Amino acid sequence: MKKYMKSLLAAGALAVSAAMPQTAAAQGFSSTEVQLHQGDGYLFGRNGINETSRTTVTLDHITVRDWGDLFFFVDFFSDGDGTGRKSDQYGEIYVHFSGRNAGLSFGDGLIKDVALGASINQGTDFTAALIGPRVSFNVPGFRVLSLGLYAYDTVTDPFDRDLDTTYQATVVWDRPFDIGSQKFLFKGFVDFIGERGQGVDNQILFSPQLRWDAGHAMGKKPGVFQIGLEYNHFENKFGVTSADEDSLSLFAAFKF
Repeated sequence: MKKYMKSLLAAGALAVSAAMPQTAAAQGFSSTEVQLHQGDGYLFGRNGINETSRTTVTLDHITVRDWGDLFFFVDFFSDGDGTGRKSDQYGEIYVHFSGRNAGLSFGDGLIKDVALGASINQGTDFTAALIGPRVSFNVPGFRVLSLGLYAYDTVTDPFDRDLDTTYQATVVWDRPFDIGSQKFLFKGFVDFIGERGQGVDNQILFSPQLRWDAGHAMGKKPGVFQIGLEYNHFENKFGVTSADEDSLSLFAAFKF
């Protein structure tokens, strides 16, 4: 397994172990999911700036406790067909510490929580470090709706560019809904990343998922087996002007 994968998981374990002694009786939940994606329209893979098909296995995990939350995902992906196939990995880990740790109190109003977060984003020859606040909202129908604003620093760059520190604003949502007896889920995120110097443009990554709970439809426990579509619009991918990715994948998700 790649060195960065070990460092991501080790960082998450360290964050959790540091917090848990103070919150031995913490209430919350943990969830781990594996997704299998097959799609097309991806840039900067096997065909460079040109589009390629991609098979992706995603492992993601979320832990929510009184102290805050830990989230990470790792994508293992393979591009193209036959002898031209190219494989790689990419992962992100976020740890947020709730304002309740500092004595802040939140009622049943619009603001659910204010947290301080830190993140490492890492792939081949790429590392970015983020830190900043996140506001979570109470909005009817949404299990999750949040806005984070982070300082974004590129530690290593695959194109060996001299990059400035910038910002990342991230909106995350998770909204279940029913149509008749069928259960669905609309979830995703939007990242807005600022310019990082001359010739390195601002980026927008819009990544929604629409899921159908196939397991529930077959009489099984809800939320365990889902089938869905994921769309990615990545404007100025990696800061490259006019490198706009529009990819679509069909996926199956299995939750443990």
